[in-house]
Amino acid sequence: MLLFRSLAQPAYRRNLFERFARYPAAASAPLWCHAASMGEVHALKPLLLALRVDSPKLPLLITCQTPAGRQAAQALGLMNSIVVYLPIDLTCLARRFLKHFQPRAALIVETEIWPNLFREIHRAGIPLTMVNARMSERSLRRYRRFGDLFRTALILPEAILCQSPADAARYVAAGARAEAVAVTGNLKWDLTPDAATREAGLQRRASWPQSPVWMAASTHPEEMAAVLATHRAVLARWPTALLLLAPRHPERFAVAVTAAQAQGFRVQRRSRQAHPSTAAQIFLIDTLGELRAFMPGMDLVFVGGSLQAIGGHNVLEPAAAGVPVLVGPHTAHFADSILALKDAGGLLEVADASALKDAVLGLLADESRRYAMAAQNMACVARNRGALEKTKARVALCLGDPD
Repeated sequence: MLLFRSLAQPAYRRNLFERFARYPAAASAPLWCHAASMGEVHALKPLLLALRVDSPKLPLLITCQTPAGRQAAQALGLMNSIVVYLPIDLTCLARRFLKHFQPRAALIVETEIWPNLFREIHRAGIPLTMVNARMSERSLRRYRRFGDLFRTALILPEAILCQSPADAARYVAAGARAEAVAVTGNLKWDLTPDAATREAGLQRRASWPQSPVWMAASTHPEEMAAVLATHRAVLARWPTALLLLAPRHPERFAVAVTAAQAQGFRVQRRSRQAHPSTAAQIFLIDTLGELRAFMPGMDLVFVGGSLQAIGGHNVLEPAAAGVPVLVGPHTAHFADSILALKDAGGLLEVADASALKDAVLGLLADESRRYAMAAQNMACVARNRGALEKTKARVALCLGDPD
C-alpha cells in the first residue's frame, strides 16, 4: 500500500525508516497521540492545545500515517513535542516503537484500530484511550467480517470516548466492552476559529474584487465535473464570481488545474500568489493547513467526498466559520454532525450534480437565506460544544500527575 501511494505522492517516500520503527534518537514522551491524517490532527488540535496550557512541560509524541497529517501536526508548533510516522502494524515493530518512546498513556483518534499495536500496548501496561471515536455502519460490517481479529483488539482500550450514542452502540456491537464505552461528543464541535482568525478571513475576502465567492472543499476526482459545471453556471449569471477549489489530496492539485484550464477557466494557485487577481475565475488552494483560514467570508461551501461515494468530510469547519454548507448524499462518516446542522437549518443536502448546481445558484441569489443559514450553523456549533472538557478530564486520569 505504501509503495502504491508513493508512486502517486512522492512525499510517502520520505522518512520511510520510521514506518519500520527506526527513529534517529532515543526519546521519551509520556503522552502519545495517534492521529492518522490531516482530519484527525484537526480533531485532536483543541485537546492538544488545552493539554499544553495545563501541562506546558509535558513531552508529547504525535504519530501520523500520511504526509498531510504529519505536516499538519508539525504546523501546530507545539513546544516539547515529537512528530513521527506510526510503524506498520507488525508485532515486532510495535514493540520496538513502544520501547523507543516509552509512553505512559496512549490516545488513538477516531477509527484507528490496529490489532497488533493494541495488543502490545496492553502487554506493556499502557492505558489506551480512543478519543473522538466514530464508527459507521459500513465499518462495523467490515470489522465483523474479520471475526475475532478486531473484536479481541476492541476489548483492550480502557476507554472508548465516542462522538455519539450511535457510534457507541456500534463499538459495542463490534466487540468493545460496554463499560469502557462512553459518549463525550465530537471534538470538532470545539474547533471554533478564534475571533482574530475569523476577522482575518473576513478582511481577506473583503479585499478581493470578485463576487460572489464560493468554495468546493475536499473534493474527489469524480466530483470535479460537477463542481466545474456548477461554476460555469455561476459565471454565466455572475461574470465576476470566484470559486475556491481545494482537492482532498495533494496529488490532485496539478490534475485539477489541468482539468479546469482545459475547460477554459482562468486558474490561479495559492502556492504561487497570496490572493487571486481580478482575472481569476478559480483560485486553487494547493497549500496544506490553510483551507479553514479561507472559509470565513465565503458565500457558501460545498464539502466534497459526498457526491462521490466516499462518506463525506468534516462539515463543522465551515459551519463554525459561519458559512452555509452543501453536501451530497454520501455522508455516512459524518452522519451525526450533518444531521444536527441540517436540523438547525444551516446545511443543505443535494442528490446529485444537477441538484448541486441548482442549490448553489439558488443560495447565491438569496442573500437573506445565506445569512440565516450562517447564523444557524454558528448557533448549532455553540450548542454542541463540550467534548473537549469531558475528553480532557479522562486523559488527566490516565496521566495522573503529568508534571
